[in-house]
Amino acid sequence: MIDVNRLRVLVAVADHGTMTLAAAALSCTQPAVSRHIAVLERQAGMPLVLRTTAGVELTPAGDLLVGHARAVFDRLAVAEGQLAALRPQDPGPLTVGSFSSANVSLVPEVFRRYRQADPDREVPLLPSTVCEQHMDDVRAGRLHLALATQWDVDDREFEGLRLDFLIEDEMLVALPRDHPLAGARLTLADLGDESWIEGSHPDCLGPLGKLFLESAGYEPAVRFHCDDWTGKQGLVAAGAGITLLPSLAKRDIRGDIVLARVHDADLRRRIYLVSAESARQVPSLAALARLFAEVAAEYAVE
Repeated sequence: MIDVNRLRVLVAVADHGTMTLAAAALSCTQPAVSRHIAVLERQAGMPLVLRTTAGVELTPAGDLLVGHARAVFDRLAVAEGQLAALRPQDPGPLTVGSFSSANVSLVPEVFRRYRQADPDREVPLLPSTVCEQHMDDVRAGRLHLALATQWDVDDREFEGLRLDFLIEDEMLVALPRDHPLAGARLTLADLGDESWIEGSHPDCLGPLGKLFLESAGYEPAVRFHCDDWTGKQGLVAAGAGITLLPSLAKRDIRGDIVLARVHDADLRRRIYLVSAESARQVPSLAALARLFAEVAAEYAVE
């Protein structure tokens, strides 16, 4: 079989007209060029070049082979371009869409392990994004990965996206430590007279009013709206009201607050990791996704 590299030597000789100039262009020696041409001539069974006082000229066989060689090189260039398009590319700084309760400890722990595995890695970015838009942002390439709750996922189009279930997050009631219900076995009915501190979707279970109206027959009295977890805990500790706190955020709970389960309602939300269908072919994204699954599993067993 004819060697492609020897064909490149023949084309260089045809382009430059002498063995010496072809050798210079190929960064090799003139005897090496002569040897390659001699091997090609033995494989072809006939002369490919004619040596003249001015240099070398192609024989009809040499001219024929050079034409085929150029066509081969053109096809190889096309193949290399197509392979490059399929090859996972370095996406640059990774961007992750998240929400505040996940940012308390889950996301930082993922990032810590991601950097620990390779200290030269750049820690992913957490751009300020709207949770409800995370799936659209991933599809459009504005985010590489995103955390989404069941309320983000329900009734949405998944075309072009991959959803991986991470964890079922329990919603707990946060009360002041001196609250009369602290330590009690709570039901929705027990909370009917309480004042509530609400936050933005999805961190306070999303449709808080709808949940209580459907499950307990009443709508909770919301006195405060606060999106900041530190602020919400401060309001609870001060006795301003109570709130729902996702178990994802409980590792950062204040000492003057207690958490309690509601035993007659299914106060849980499912959390997913969203990526583009092709994203996991990129090694850095695949590694980050694996860490999200690993860390989320640790929360699930608590």
